[in-house]
Amino acid sequence: MKLRNRIHLYSTLLMLVILTILTAVIYYAFSSLAYSTEVDELDSVSEALLSTFNANATVDPDEILRAYLPVSGLIKVTDQDGRTLKSVQSPNVTTQFPGEIEEESGTMVVEGERFAFTTAPVIWSDGTIADLLIAKSLSEVSGNLETLRLVLAAAVLLAMIPVIISGAVLAGIVTKPIAALTNTMRSIQRSGNFQKLPVAEQSNDELKQMGLTFNDMMALLEENYSKQEEFVSNASHELKTPLTIIGSYARLLERQGLDDEAVAKESIAAIRAETDRMKEMIEQLLLIARRNETAPEIKKVELGSFLNETISAFNQSYERDFLLEVEKEPLIVRTDAVKLKQLLYILLDNARKYSSDRIEVIAKAEGTTIIQIKDYGYGIPKDSLPYVFDRFYRVDKARTRETGGVGLGLSLAAHLAELLDLRLEIESIEDLGTTVSVIFSSNFNVAEVQLKEEGSS
Repeated sequence: MKLRNRIHLYSTLLMLVILTILTAVIYYAFSSLAYSTEVDELDSVSEALLSTFNANATVDPDEILRAYLPVSGLIKVTDQDGRTLKSVQSPNVTTQFPGEIEEESGTMVVEGERFAFTTAPVIWSDGTIADLLIAKSLSEVSGNLETLRLVLAAAVLLAMIPVIISGAVLAGIVTKPIAALTNTMRSIQRSGNFQKLPVAEQSNDELKQMGLTFNDMMALLEENYSKQEEFVSNASHELKTPLTIIGSYARLLERQGLDDEAVAKESIAAIRAETDRMKEMIEQLLLIARRNETAPEIKKVELGSFLNETISAFNQSYERDFLLEVEKEPLIVRTDAVKLKQLLYILLDNARKYSSDRIEVIAKAEGTTIIQIKDYGYGIPKDSLPYVFDRFYRVDKARTRETGGVGLGLSLAAHLAELLDLRLEIESIEDLGTTVSVIFSSNFNVAEVQLKEEGSS
């Protein structure tokens, strides 16, 4: 069964049950009130009759009984042995009441007809104690209650008409956005194009929030899909380039390398360089694409010795001047040492590639711990700063081709900073150099990248 039909059916049945219970309560309350009113009236008649009977002992008891005889009722006097001493009743009452009645007053059904009754002791004219019974037929009240039942049943049936209509309208209102959502998703599935739901601006209910959430999700998916397409396109292009170079030199080596040693050496060197570049790029691609990596192992790290070890490795590998300055020792931080070293390797290698001068590494504490990596190289143009963390983005494609960069290092650095709850800031002046700051803070829940041209706001 469709959701719309279920909502319609359940809402209709619920209202039917509620109306049925309500009318039943009304009916039983009214019937109880009607019956108790008749019984109270008979109690009043009984009291009046006894007062009159006691005040007029010489008057014929039959006259007194007939004077207080209820309409469609009877009065009966019996002795202690159950024998009838006197009985008067309306002509339309032919019912024979039982000899013994346990209750003093109330209602009872005799021979299929309901009566209200009351009993009381009375001193009869001969001085004996007798039982007085006054009863009244409730056929008129029962008829009125029957009419009330029919009226209430008709009222329930009439009330169900707008309930059924409103249930159908309510089901339509609730399921319309869901149907639109389903149709939109089917359309996306068929066409492959991202679409959004139309959202009513004047409303502010849960259905609107569902539509807005769906549209936000579609926007995010579209953005991620575009980034994925761009990533695949760029990765394919970047992988194709070294493979093309390797293939070209392999063919050159095949044609001339066996006879020309200079050509052979050139070809082998080019193939090896492109192979190393492609290996580095593939490793960086795998690191960026891996989303299910283990959580960082946070522990205390003393930055002085940690940075000294890292800088020493670079000094030995590249024979460059990597200068370390720690302004305060010991400088303790809580982080993942392996991932932090990987992040610093990327930043140091980036500084090495684009600077032939010294590289300074400064660790200091200014309210929070900061590591700064300064180079005095090419710098980054102002219009390129917002894009340096994008995958495959390169400030100068010709220059990065010479240095072996593929535009993945800073993207991977931003990802590692996010994992470690660090913030990266870049300040750069073209042709003067670049400073990258790694800022530690437990308040950073999401890594934030701040880029600015030195001297600008």
